[in-house]
Amino acid sequence: MQCVRRIVLVGIFALIFIMLAGCLPGGDDEEETFDPAPNPDAEQISAYDDERMAEQAEMDDELSAEYEDGSYSFEDPFIKLNPYGVTPLAALVKFETEEPVEIEVAVGNGDGQVPIQKKWDGYSTSHEIPVLGLYPDTENTVVLKAEDEEGDTQTTEFSITTEPLPEDLPETDLEKANPRQMEDGLTFVIPSKNYLYAVDHNADVRWYADMPFRHIFNRLENGNVVFNTKESGQEKYNQLLEMDMLGNVANAYEITIDGYEKDFLLHHDVIELPNGNLLATTHEPDSKYVEDYMHTIDRETGETIQEIDLKELFPKAAYEDYDGEYAEDNDWFHLNAVWFDENDQSILISGRHQDAVMKLSYPEAEIEWILASPEGWPDKYDNYLLEAESDDVKFPAAQHAMKTLPDMDGNDDTLDVLLFDNNKVITRGDRDESGQYSRAVQYRIDESDGSVDEVWSYGEERGKAFYSTIVGNTQYLPQTGNRLITSGYIAPDEDEPPRISKIVETNDQAEADVLFEITVAGFEEYSGRQAYRAIRMPLYPE
Repeated sequence: MQCVRRIVLVGIFALIFIMLAGCLPGGDDEEETFDPAPNPDAEQISAYDDERMAEQAEMDDELSAEYEDGSYSFEDPFIKLNPYGVTPLAALVKFETEEPVEIEVAVGNGDGQVPIQKKWDGYSTSHEIPVLGLYPDTENTVVLKAEDEEGDTQTTEFSITTEPLPEDLPETDLEKANPRQMEDGLTFVIPSKNYLYAVDHNADVRWYADMPFRHIFNRLENGNVVFNTKESGQEKYNQLLEMDMLGNVANAYEITIDGYEKDFLLHHDVIELPNGNLLATTHEPDSKYVEDYMHTIDRETGETIQEIDLKELFPKAAYEDYDGEYAEDNDWFHLNAVWFDENDQSILISGRHQDAVMKLSYPEAEIEWILASPEGWPDKYDNYLLEAESDDVKFPAAQHAMKTLPDMDGNDDTLDVLLFDNNKVITRGDRDESGQYSRAVQYRIDESDGSVDEVWSYGEERGKAFYSTIVGNTQYLPQTGNRLITSGYIAPDEDEPPRISKIVETNDQAEADVLFEITVAGFEEYSGRQAYRAIRMPLYPE
């Protein structure tokens, strides 16, 4: 009897232990959080821009006062074109309804036009509607549709007339479009500087930002965009804004990097981390070396909370003895992209002047692997260098814009990486192939054994007609599996402009079909007006 009692007690204790274990941190059902502790020693390069936010509040107050001076209805709404002075092809529409209704807006319903529409879920009597995608130099017809809780609908129409495009906006020529096979959305043409703009599948401009711009443009999780600009009268691009597609600023940060004299303080990339903070490619303050640093900005406070010095990952000879492109500027690494890998909360970075893509832990910045030609690396890096699975693997050179892809082969050990391989050897790589073409390439990396293979590419077949010495981008398009490719700085034939950019959407077939192609022209060498990147996304955030 005592034996039975002991067995029962042991069973009860075992059950209690199992139940408690399931509640402990690290259980299988608990999601891993991302919230690295701030680095108290990080040098401050950022601050919340209260003055810019006060200006935004003043504009909001003026709009509210103008609206409250009248009485506006569904049939006769308040209409404000370019409400914040920076988006000439967008308007704010406001009105009240007697009954709660849902609203849908549509533009571009004329002959030969591309429609853009948006419906907002949720019934209300007060309505504030962004109208996006107006055509320039056009009397645009806007259609509003209201639906009440009983399913009854009514529509109203009004017109909004827009001004012509700026004369110095680059030319955008349509070469090919197959809308049925293309990814939905507009193609946002992101220059190194000058006008940021977006075109539809007819290559018609449907949105642009009338404000100084430099390199940085990404959509955030909340639907806003992050945008690099500068204050009036400033030479340096010292403002980082979070704003919506009307130009309404939600957050503003002022950037100061002591000792750095050129204008691009945030030189290539700013990405959103899972906790909402912003990771930026920067420079080390008061250093003779450039474009080899990253800082993390607290989204709420504007404070700098992390810093990564890439010089700490390399032997001194890599930067002290660098004699390649832009050596006179001590630009030994040229950090031109950063990407967050949600699979293991690491980051990928691209160093153009080292012809290398690296995976690092974050924020510790410990090397996990290096995608690069094995040429010229000290022996201690052997364990990090990915080994080519065959002679068909060509390592990237002067590459840009790497990113991880969704699982492509059902293997937890592999990671697919898509990037733009400019194929211009700076420090290491295949010098016989260098300069013959540029391409988008998809690598498959087996992180369990440190090997790499090529599984897809596009661009070699176009030769020098697709060769870009600088800039470039790739984007994986999730609805279709297509890829949007930017070859941004091409020297065409003698009878064409000094430089052009090509933006091409292909499918993912081994011999990829071109589904969409535009040419950006009308810019001179060294003007900064080339397409640095292009991305496809809906004008209205989803």
